[in-house]
Amino acid sequence: MKLKSIIVVAGMFLALVAPVSAQSIADKIENQGVSKYVKITGLISKISNGFISIQVEMANTDNEDRKAYYRIKWLDESGFQVWDDEVWKPMLLHGSQKQNVQAMAPTNKARDFRIQFNAENNTANDPTKN
Repeated sequence: MKLKSIIVVAGMFLALVAPVSAQSIADKIENQGVSKYVKITGLISKISNGFISIQVEMANTDNEDRKAYYRIKWLDESGFQVWDDEVWKPMLLHGSQKQNVQAMAPTNKARDFRIQFNAENNTANDPTKN
């Protein structure tokens, strides 16, 4: 029997549907700075034919267009990286837009992942900043 794990998101928390302990989205994200407007709001993961596939939902909570950058670290069951660092992937999110990004592990040795995430100009137009 193949074991599939699906991450279901409700707000900022997610539950793994499989014999795995509950985790939050924050457990899978390595923020590379403070992201004020662009957030990761959803995450789904599954294993199919021995390869992990993920779908990440990103949301721009501002009315202005915002740029974000991400890359995925693919890890084995012990947390060791099993593939070279990916290049940073840019994305543009228009005001109040949500966008899904999908990725598949480049090797069947991957059993886990971390999403490295950064957003550009995330404090622009912040009235609390002078």
